[in-house]
Amino acid sequence: MSLLPEKPVWMSQEQYDKQYGTVIDSLKKKPVAKPLPEQPTDEAASDNVAIKDKDSEDPKDSTEIEKPVYKLQKRKRQRYDIDERRKKNQLNRMRDDQIKRHEIDMTANKVVNVDQIIRKHYNERTFVAKRRRRHLSPIIKLRNFNNAIKYMLIDKFCFPGNVVLEMGCGKGGDLRKYGAAGISQFIGIDISNASIVEAQKRFSSMGNLDYQVILVTGDCFGESLGVAVEPFPECRFPCDLVSAQFCLHYAFESEEKARRTLLNVTKSLKIGGYFIGTIPDSEFIRYKLNKFSKDVEKPSWGNSIYKVTFENNDYQVNNYEFSPPFGQMYTYWLEDAIDNVPEYVIPFESLRSLADEYGLELELQMPFNTFFVQEIPKWIDKFSPRMQEGLQRSDGKFGVEGDEKEAASYFYTVFAFKKVK
Repeated sequence: MSLLPEKPVWMSQEQYDKQYGTVIDSLKKKPVAKPLPEQPTDEAASDNVAIKDKDSEDPKDSTEIEKPVYKLQKRKRQRYDIDERRKKNQLNRMRDDQIKRHEIDMTANKVVNVDQIIRKHYNERTFVAKRRRRHLSPIIKLRNFNNAIKYMLIDKFCFPGNVVLEMGCGKGGDLRKYGAAGISQFIGIDISNASIVEAQKRFSSMGNLDYQVILVTGDCFGESLGVAVEPFPECRFPCDLVSAQFCLHYAFESEEKARRTLLNVTKSLKIGGYFIGTIPDSEFIRYKLNKFSKDVEKPSWGNSIYKVTFENNDYQVNNYEFSPPFGQMYTYWLEDAIDNVPEYVIPFESLRSLADEYGLELELQMPFNTFFVQEIPKWIDKFSPRMQEGLQRSDGKFGVEGDEKEAASYFYTVFAFKKVK
């Protein structure tokens, strides 16, 4: 049976073919499919069409379509892993903070000695410092300023051929300073074995230092130095200079410890030798504490660079006096350097009085800012261009500014004692 209409009598064959010829051609190209026993529903038909279309795609195109889906799943997994690591690190930090808080409380209550916290802190800092680049430190200007102070102080009291003992030598950061002074022997002692190992590596890498270096792990403040240096008979005692840079405050945990420290100093020094160092300025600390009333249980101050927190208000309760002068503990935080470590106030008059008992006479005591202003005119041309640049402030002058100024220039003082008997 024909599917086309019958040709009208009035229509020519040419007109009929022209009008219905396209239909005939299409039917010839695409035959009608035989009907199935059961016709699929519209939904199933659409599914079949989708499947057919997918199967007819080029395999290469199929891979390109699936790839973004795979990447999306991978990103989800990565985000999950990052979140898990973040949570784990946060829990570890909380745990470490709790342990440290407990250790600080135990130290404040004089249940344990501060030495174990100090040793642990500087061992950890040595490991962290190895993974960082110093020039990227957020306190690089402060570090430059402190190094300039030490250059000036060492040069003022250290002379060519001297034998030097450095208590709390750390990682040997002052080795080059003593090299510039022309010493003949350096004896460095530190409670942190990790720091001593790094100091040895530092010295080995400095081929231009021509003096002898002896590095020892030991407690300069709580034990006799004779025990620590006994295995090193090459040490040439007594020394010409004993130095304690940014560490003597640990000795004022107790009177017994402070006395042991000064005994170690005087036994190590020859008559006419010098004991020099850098310590927190007790007068600046007193100035800060005087601003707090007796109602404040834990006086605290600081800025973005540093923070000081006292564990109690004993100073205020004792009529704004450090009484007794030993064991006045606070925790100190310094960005990229010190992480809430217990320290002790050194009332300077108490230090001077105690030093006098051990034959040490005061030669110099001056806040960092005053000492720097006094010495920088003689030193600015001696420093390398890099050091000069590191000391330059935004106004073109030399020193520190902003938050770093209070943390370094005001918070610390230099001192020098001479052994007279």
